[in-house]
Amino acid sequence: MQTLTQQPNSTASRQAVLGMAQALATSMTSMNSQLQQIQQGVNNQISSSVQSINALAQQIANLNQQIGAATGGNPNGAQPNTLLDQRDQAVTQLNQLVGATINKNSDGSYNVSIGSGQPLVVGTTTFSLQTQQDPNNPANYLIGLAGPNNSLTMLPNNIMNGGQLSGLLNFRDGPLVQTQKQLGTLAINLSAAMNYQNSLGMDLNGNTPGAAIFKDLSQYTSNPQYAASQFGVVMSDPSQLACASNLTPTGGAGGTGVTMSGVWSNLPGAYQTHINQTPPVLDSVTQHPSYQLTGMTVTASATSPITMTATITGTNGGGPYNVVVDPTLPNSYKLQTTAVPPVDVGIGFQLSGVPATNQTFTVGPATSTKNSGDSNNLRQMTAQQNINLVNGQSYQGFYSTMVASVGNATNTVNLQNQTAQTTLQEAQKNNSNASGVNLDQEAANLIKYQQSYQACSKVIQIAQSTFSTILNALS
Repeated sequence: MQTLTQQPNSTASRQAVLGMAQALATSMTSMNSQLQQIQQGVNNQISSSVQSINALAQQIANLNQQIGAATGGNPNGAQPNTLLDQRDQAVTQLNQLVGATINKNSDGSYNVSIGSGQPLVVGTTTFSLQTQQDPNNPANYLIGLAGPNNSLTMLPNNIMNGGQLSGLLNFRDGPLVQTQKQLGTLAINLSAAMNYQNSLGMDLNGNTPGAAIFKDLSQYTSNPQYAASQFGVVMSDPSQLACASNLTPTGGAGGTGVTMSGVWSNLPGAYQTHINQTPPVLDSVTQHPSYQLTGMTVTASATSPITMTATITGTNGGGPYNVVVDPTLPNSYKLQTTAVPPVDVGIGFQLSGVPATNQTFTVGPATSTKNSGDSNNLRQMTAQQNINLVNGQSYQGFYSTMVASVGNATNTVNLQNQTAQTTLQEAQKNNSNASGVNLDQEAANLIKYQQSYQACSKVIQIAQSTFSTILNALS
């Protein structure tokens, strides 16, 4: 974009900007696809884990029956050690998949429960787990416990404690969903802000308002998880890039070397794109004076030192507005409300020289192509990378928050993993005769944290490789 600001009439430079926009869209959708592939892989692992859990539950029930037959129901009689070892091994494997609680019955059989006490094995009877598509998110699986008469009791994911299944669910419903929603939020805000600014300008053919650059994603504001999958460029004609301002100034007589130029509209200070609010807020350009402007008058005061005020004609106009220095550009001023604290209206201009007392300047919509060679509107577009547009943060700040949140989750899981590993080693060292049940529980926690850690690390790699493309496209 920086090159185009110097050559706003260059078709080649305009085409290059559209090419960067397409590369940005490709990068965004590619990251989303990678996250969806991870999501699908996790759901496949969940389904596979459930099948393995059911198989092990049936194996434990069968061994309960065989052990009972071998002992005649007398746990103090001759022990079928091979069968007992096989059952303990099955319990160990089960705990690697899901945290299980074992209760030994008076006849020597095991009852196995999971979660908050849901039965999986009761003597020689099993209750199988089943996966079912989430009606609110068909890409995900929910887990239920089968009961009598083909009934299915859905189990909350947060009651699964320990093992691979718990790690998969915690990652899928935590860091993965959060990252998908943050990426979607970024896509929604980026498309809205860029389209907004382009609508405030004039294209190479003198057309106003400027056309949309990116697909409108406002329908995803209530659930941004999959918004990034739809992020794309809808503009195909590079002449539609509205690089120029759609406003024309006319200077009044008087003053010393006074020239008013470079009038532009931009994102007002009241512009809001807060996807994480309830309900979410995605601002409309039609709510602001900069979009509805049909005329503006700037008047220098009769006081010393000279100050300036402005009034706007238009649907959302009014005033007066204070005219204050804009430190972002030389000789620049912007309009602010008279409220406390003041809010930027979304209109700025450049003014050189010293205006005379009561000197007025008028601004109106550009009506010809004579302004279409300037780049004032494009400069406002490039400035967006430094404005807090995404939930009160800049693009860079929001990205840093996104990566940090996954990084914090990764670090937390890594610490939990290390603690679980130490606990398991101490249990094995200090109590070599401990029942397999206790040691299996520690092993279940270890596998749970390892599963989440590996998955979180993958998400960070994807995010870091993608966002560099986003920043390059905006620079």
